[in-house]
Amino acid sequence: MNTGVRIAAFVAVLAATFGAAYGVGAAVGPFDAPAKTSVVDERTGHEGGGHADREGAAGV
Repeated sequence: MNTGVRIAAFVAVLAATFGAAYGVGAAVGPFDAPAKTSVVDERTGHEGGGHADREGAAGV
């Protein structure tokens, strides 16, 4: 078997494997998707969770 043919066969099997894994992953989806909630800062009334909120809270 020629080296080029072996490399091409390996790449084809590798692409098929990753394609199958992607297809199964897309069909199954995430196992534990966290619920998306928004947190409102009581001091400002804005949604929190950013880096700027943590810097402002250090001086309080």
